[in-house]
Amino acid sequence: MGMSSALGMAMVMTLVVLIGFIVGMTFYIRTKAAGGVFCYLLASNKQLDGFLLKPKGYTVTLGNGEDAKMFIIHPTKQFWTRYPPGFPKLLQVPVPAFWYCDGNAEPLDPYDRKALISPESLRKIADEAMLKQTWKDVKESLGIKTRPVNKKMLIVLGIVVIVAVVLYFSFAGGGMGCSNPFGG
Repeated sequence: MGMSSALGMAMVMTLVVLIGFIVGMTFYIRTKAAGGVFCYLLASNKQLDGFLLKPKGYTVTLGNGEDAKMFIIHPTKQFWTRYPPGFPKLLQVPVPAFWYCDGNAEPLDPYDRKALISPESLRKIADEAMLKQTWKDVKESLGIKTRPVNKKMLIVLGIVVIVAVVLYFSFAGGGMGCSNPFGG
């Protein structure tokens, strides 16, 4: 009985520590995120970093002293994200978020930009390419070989057709609507 009771006691202690950790982390995250905004900053080297900052009026400050950067908070450019990123949803809390580019104090609004192509159009284009690939695969599996078009042969064929049409009209009926000069 000694071994099973020790194992049971260890499992109970582990469960108590795990529950205590989850409850403690939940309170810590909620108090840390209270009143904060999460700011994504895209640096000039294309690296994206995120910071939980406390707003002062309509600005937030990243850093301290002379190297501190200030950013404007604009409610119309606010999004929502879960803080802290990477944690299980059980522990995360929703916080306002803003996107910034390095060197620009105003937040970005990706919905304010016009896209060149919509997701639906991209899907249709991809489907068309997939359809072409499928037909190519079917032709290959059936052994149908397509030869490349010979442009010189098409030009020669076009010239032969034009000459044939001109000869037909010149010999049929005395020309193309011209009257017969010998009378009749």
